[in-house]
Amino acid sequence: MQKKDPEFMKPKAQIEISDDHMEEEAKAITVGNWCEVIIGKRWGEVKFVGKVDKLGKGYWVGIKLDEPLGDTTGSIDGNTYFSVPDKYGLFIRPKEVVVGDFPEVDAFDSGEDEI
Repeated sequence: MQKKDPEFMKPKAQIEISDDHMEEEAKAITVGNWCEVIIGKRWGEVKFVGKVDKLGKGYWVGIKLDEPLGDTTGSIDGNTYFSVPDKYGLFIRPKEVVVGDFPEVDAFDSGEDEI
């Protein structure tokens, strides 16, 4: 794993993050893309791509989740990056997001045919 990712297994205190951290990954993500969040298998729509100083250096992706499994409304310390109901928002690093054709989750669709 360290050949693929030199930061793998390094203590977080030893990892230096630049202002352009994950810029290339962020360029592949566009507001409006449907996406899957790798950690936790959550789905949603990209609402923000850019820098969020209060979260740390580098690029972040703001996602409106299909279900209330998030931890934000899209605002941090009075700065609004996108706006969603409570628990429907999530900020995550671009490498943790896969964009594609993921249909919106319908909470009332049980996957079974009607009776």
